[in-house]
Amino acid sequence: MSTLNVNALNITEKLKLPNYTTTQRDALTPEVGLLIYNTTEETVEIYNGTEWGAATGKPLQQFSKTYTYTGAVQTFPIPVETVEVTAYVWGPGGGAEGDTNTRGGAGGFTAGTINTTNGGTLKIVVGGAGAPATQNNGSGAGYSGVFTSSWGGSNSGTDHAASILIAGGGGGAANSSTGSSHGGGAGGGLTGQKGNPSGSGGNGGTQTGGGSYVQSGGGSCTGGTQCSGNTLRGGVACGGGQDPSGVGWPGGTYGGNWGSAAGGNGCNAGGGGAGYYGGAGGGGSPNGGNGGGGSGYVGGHPSYPVSNANTYTGNGEVPPSQATGSSFYQSGIGVGGAYNQNNGNNGNHIGGHGMVVIVYEAEQAVN
Repeated sequence: MSTLNVNALNITEKLKLPNYTTTQRDALTPEVGLLIYNTTEETVEIYNGTEWGAATGKPLQQFSKTYTYTGAVQTFPIPVETVEVTAYVWGPGGGAEGDTNTRGGAGGFTAGTINTTNGGTLKIVVGGAGAPATQNNGSGAGYSGVFTSSWGGSNSGTDHAASILIAGGGGGAANSSTGSSHGGGAGGGLTGQKGNPSGSGGNGGTQTGGGSYVQSGGGSCTGGTQCSGNTLRGGVACGGGQDPSGVGWPGGTYGGNWGSAAGGNGCNAGGGGAGYYGGAGGGGSPNGGNGGGGSGYVGGHPSYPVSNANTYTGNGEVPPSQATGSSFYQSGIGVGGAYNQNNGNNGNHIGGHGMVVIVYEAEQAVN
């Protein structure tokens, strides 16, 4: 890209550039090096003999910024010269039971290019992993995603509408899957994976609604209202209450986002994973259904359209190959929790947290 050396001009008075709209500029027959002020784009432009470009003094460089789990929302302020970013999003893994040989579901993986010409600030949510909760049943994991600045963390409807890209979280494990690598359903994809077994495992979230609860349940899950998945929230397992005191796990946005384990009544089931729409919690007949995985999302937002986007789901405790095959992947990210194993690098039984990586071109790196 051509640059203007102002010092070489030896200017002692004000310099006024010719003003043109984009339409007027395109009607010119310019010479190489012609400098104008584009009133449509409100920027100084220079003609390099082939095309018009911004007259900037610094070439653009490629950078990447990695976001890991902190338990708080994070931000990416879009540089004014950055027209697009590529986001790689890993969902977190669900928790295993703390007293039987079980596996939580893996988190999903989503990648896509976001048009950022509207500027502003992107909100980055990195989901926390599930872990053993009440009665040692596995809680569902949270979700990871890239959102508009309207995401606030307190209203699921507002936050859902602010979605740009999401990777779903894995479902929590339960004792009906003892010894199986597929306990909790894996998150991600257009539909999250169903938890085991077929008779009581929670269904995965979809693109239009939460995963359905397969039984009437007990305790506060009677009727299936809270046990089914919802917008951004996994369902509660049978016998559980949809609040931290009822489930023994955060019940907040970042870890086990309403994807909670059973809260009592002897129902040893796992919670649903969070996602664009959450997976359902497990049921109690046969006792100990595993939670379903939350769905991913690649639909973008009117202010931030996306292209070349895909969302993937794994199988049981194993993340999708697209997730582990990325050059940005870090060991343990998004894996399902395993009984008495530290697969997610967060302690025994606990899944791996999520992660988000933003790749972009700018004059300098974003702090």
